[in-house]
Amino acid sequence: MAYQTFALKYRPQTFDEIIGQDHVATTLKNALAEGRVAHGYLFAGPRGTGKTTTARVLAKALSCEAGPTAEPCGECSMCLAISAGNAMDLIEIDAASHRGIDDIRELRQRVGYAPTQARCKFYILDEAHQLTPEASNALLKTLEEPPDHAYFVFATTEPHKILPTIRSRCQTFEFRPIPQAYIVEALRAIAQSEGVKVEEQALGTIARAAGGAMRDAESIFDQVIAYARGDVTLEIVNSVLGVTDAELLGNIADAVAGGNTEGVFGCVDEVVASGKDIGQLIEDLSLYFRDLLRMSLGANPPAWMQATSGGREGMQAQAAALGPRRLGEIIEELGDAAVHIRDSAQKPLLLEVTLAHLTSIPDVAPAAPATQAPQQTAEPPVEETAEPAVEEAPPPAEAAPPASEPAASEVTLDTVKSLWSQMVQTLISGGHPAVAAIVGRAEPSALEGARLELVFPASAQFEYERASKAYTTQIAGAISGLCGSVLEVSCRLQEAAPQPQAPEHSVPEGETVAETAAEDGAGDESDAERQARMVEAIKRAFDGSDEVEKSPPTQ
Repeated sequence: MAYQTFALKYRPQTFDEIIGQDHVATTLKNALAEGRVAHGYLFAGPRGTGKTTTARVLAKALSCEAGPTAEPCGECSMCLAISAGNAMDLIEIDAASHRGIDDIRELRQRVGYAPTQARCKFYILDEAHQLTPEASNALLKTLEEPPDHAYFVFATTEPHKILPTIRSRCQTFEFRPIPQAYIVEALRAIAQSEGVKVEEQALGTIARAAGGAMRDAESIFDQVIAYARGDVTLEIVNSVLGVTDAELLGNIADAVAGGNTEGVFGCVDEVVASGKDIGQLIEDLSLYFRDLLRMSLGANPPAWMQATSGGREGMQAQAAALGPRRLGEIIEELGDAAVHIRDSAQKPLLLEVTLAHLTSIPDVAPAAPATQAPQQTAEPPVEETAEPAVEEAPPPAEAAPPASEPAASEVTLDTVKSLWSQMVQTLISGGHPAVAAIVGRAEPSALEGARLELVFPASAQFEYERASKAYTTQIAGAISGLCGSVLEVSCRLQEAAPQPQAPEHSVPEGETVAETAAEDGAGDESDAERQARMVEAIKRAFDGSDEVEKSPPTQ
């Protein structure tokens, strides 16, 4: 008898033998038990997940001499004929090569004939998405009103290409990628049946390479056994698949964890000299660091995923050295590198650049923004640049010496006012434009000791509330850093005057008119208007000034 590949020799013959598709097998078994089998099914899912196999088992269940039954006997003439692939009433059509309307017309003519041997006629259309729209439309009437003895199964890897009118006439089953643990278990059973000794890590590598397809795993295993001619080891599997050696992956991880750029370059030279595929190396590295990330988070991978010479202890040491945050950054950068390397003519160069950059990723938590440092008001900043308190011009080129740091009593209200615009710019450059927009509506009104009072106009109630509740610490830190003294900030809302009148203190006339007009309309201002003012204030702050003349100068 001719040799049978593992994919054919160990093909499931009953619903219970189907791997990883319990939701499909259970539904079909219940339908058979209750006599609720539909005449049209659509099996959709990735390759090698059991779509055609399940269709053949369903045909066997319907045609068994002891059936219809959810558990075909496997011994009657019909079960044996279907298993051997020579049943006359089981018609398998490759829709990729029989996709035209003429082929479907011929099918329609034959579907009305009674079955020759079996209880029913069973049609399996593989790669059904390859049918032309005309051929699919020609099937609609047959699917809608099929003969009692006819059943159809459409198998496809691309269900979105099936016409909606076809899908609406069928029951759809989604076949899922088979979990790697199930594939490992099935391969282990095959190895025992064949009398072959296989390392557990080798089974895991085959299962991972299969990508959720049982047929792919069986084909790879068949090839590996033919190559090994004896016991199957991890090295043999890596050699057949071209997978990166586990020890090399561990060496790269050690070099990245230790910031050893020279070690990384040595690993790249080894990869290039061995002729390994660079894209495969990137994929293997991503999976390796994924395993380390799982271990760093406390979710240890299965034993067959631990593929380093040092075993579990070596991977745990690497995971602890890198940490979850850095491992996440490494995996993200490797994903970006895979995209660029795929179409690059300089793959080794890009690999070197990527790995060299991975060794330089810092392993410390990101530092807080510089403008948040002065938030603590218990003690003055140590080395803040002090600004002169007597000039209202832009800050001078040379800062005052730290030794002459003024005390709180030496800071005057005029000093604070002269630095107010600069303080707003400091907040913007420090990444706090919203705070800058809010504080831009206020002005310093009083300074008693180390307590600075800010006054907001009556029209700025929203800004006053936000500043009072959330931003006094940031404002105090920013102005304290410029003054060289620790100040505390309090806010006050100016009461709206019953009648507009000029304030007693000296304020530019344009400012007084605008402020008075705002006070008159404060009661009618909506939230949308307040937010519009905030946006305008942010724009004004980014333009580099805290005052904008809204009316042209009169000539």
